[in-house]
Amino acid sequence: MINILIAVVCILLDQGFKYLAVQHLKGQAAVTVIPGLIGLRYAENTGAAFSILSGKVDFLIIITAVALAVVAFFIVAKKFDKKIEEFCFVLIFAGGVGNLIDRIVHGKVVDYLEFLFIEFPIFNFADILVCCGVGLYAVYTVVSEFSSKKGKAEGTDD
Repeated sequence: MINILIAVVCILLDQGFKYLAVQHLKGQAAVTVIPGLIGLRYAENTGAAFSILSGKVDFLIIITAVALAVVAFFIVAKKFDKKIEEFCFVLIFAGGVGNLIDRIVHGKVVDYLEFLFIEFPIFNFADILVCCGVGLYAVYTVVSEFSSKKGKAEGTDD
């Protein structure tokens, strides 16, 4: 039940931020939030990350829907050994749904966050959710593997 609540809150935040971006940033000049660090700039993306597959919205809708169905199955079926793994996939799911809603409803994804200190694509809250979920899962997996191998080398099983 907590997974559903987390996912719904994240999806609502994502859609709310995108709504605000459309209302206040579209057609406006970029806004610096933290000088030299982060700004707000309205952008529309008909592709996936880094605008790959730009214009292939129908294909991206299908691929995203299939991927989200698989992730949802794993979450609902409790296919995870640890809660942290489950949490990672809830973040990935929520971010995926947020961008899927945009693609289905608008044919594009609204982006509005930009790093000012490097050349990097403009992104949104849903992208942050997906990246944090994947990144946290990767760190957890590496640490778990390291701990497991260390335990075996010391003659204990974790």
